[in-house]
Amino acid sequence: MMGVLAGCSGGPSDDPDLVPATGTVLYNNKPVSGATITFIIEKAPIATGTTDAEGKFSMTTGGRPGAPLGSAKVSVTKVSAAQDNLASMTPADMANMAAKGNMAMAETKEEIPSKYNAPDKSGLVATIDKDGTKNVFEFRLVD
Repeated sequence: MMGVLAGCSGGPSDDPDLVPATGTVLYNNKPVSGATITFIIEKAPIATGTTDAEGKFSMTTGGRPGAPLGSAKVSVTKVSAAQDNLASMTPADMANMAAKGNMAMAETKEEIPSKYNAPDKSGLVATIDKDGTKNVFEFRLVD
């Protein structure tokens, strides 16, 4: 019976092989905290990470630690705390903002240059190697 259940579950063979991928994000030589890093690898699930106070991140894919093998286009995004204000808004507040066409995007401020928001335009790349010790990246962002 377990063999039948395992066969129906999708099993680990459906998941890509993931390897550790970590790094640091600096903007004008200072660590960037609270930034989201995204790795886009052709024909693979998206890997993401969030920087800590020292600008360090660890990638995850589908809730699992690591990133798929391959050459990744990379984006880094960071918006101001104005985005956090949405958490304290009531549904009525949000509906009112939407009705006025004034959603949160108008209130957010990018804290790093917008060119880093798009993986196709950021100029940032990462090659994920099967040897996880090689997957330590440093992204130095500048104006």
